[in-house]
Amino acid sequence: MKISYAAHKEIELSFKKPTVIATNNPTVYHDFVVGLSSFNDKVKLFDDTFESVEVKDAIDWQGDVGLSDGVSEKYSSGIYKQLEAVLTDDQRKSITDMNSQLYTLVQQCLFMIDLPLEVTYDWDLKKLFKYCKIHFNADTMQNPYAIIESIIKIHLECGLKSAVGLTNVAHYLNQQQIADLSKLTISTGISTLLVEFTDMKSQELYTNCDFYYIDKDFVDWHS
Repeated sequence: MKISYAAHKEIELSFKKPTVIATNNPTVYHDFVVGLSSFNDKVKLFDDTFESVEVKDAIDWQGDVGLSDGVSEKYSSGIYKQLEAVLTDDQRKSITDMNSQLYTLVQQCLFMIDLPLEVTYDWDLKKLFKYCKIHFNADTMQNPYAIIESIIKIHLECGLKSAVGLTNVAHYLNQQQIADLSKLTISTGISTLLVEFTDMKSQELYTNCDFYYIDKDFVDWHS
């Protein structure tokens, strides 16, 4: 995947290690954050055959994980689908039997009211998962690295093809955690894009990352 921004050099989005787009230019930073959120057309994406790709399809833009919430809700549909796919026959039968018992018990309770009421049986497993309020535990959602790790693992588990887009990662992760993030990207093959507002010296923080920099004078640097 290739990222094109104005007249700047093409940026290659790697699946082998995180791609970092860093800048100390407010205009550049704003253009990338807004563009990757699909709110302007200054940032464009192309596949390896140079066919145009919709940003919203190619980049799962998370933004600042310190400000995000509702990770469970955002991915619930994909999680439910994957969970349903991995259930064993015995697990599926047990859930169906328990669901039937619940409906039967509620129907019996309705006979205690002198009204013509009845239940409608529903065997949709996704609705049952939603009823159970499946969500990430509180400890995970209070840990920025754990949030990022969970999002990447969701992409892996659910077969999502988009890259994970993040900003301000260095505000929350130390150098070891950024190194761990690089290892996670390599092991999962999930493309990870980090957009950072910082100076050139911060390159030392992003070990084993593909680092692109656009300085305050709009000059490109790449290592």
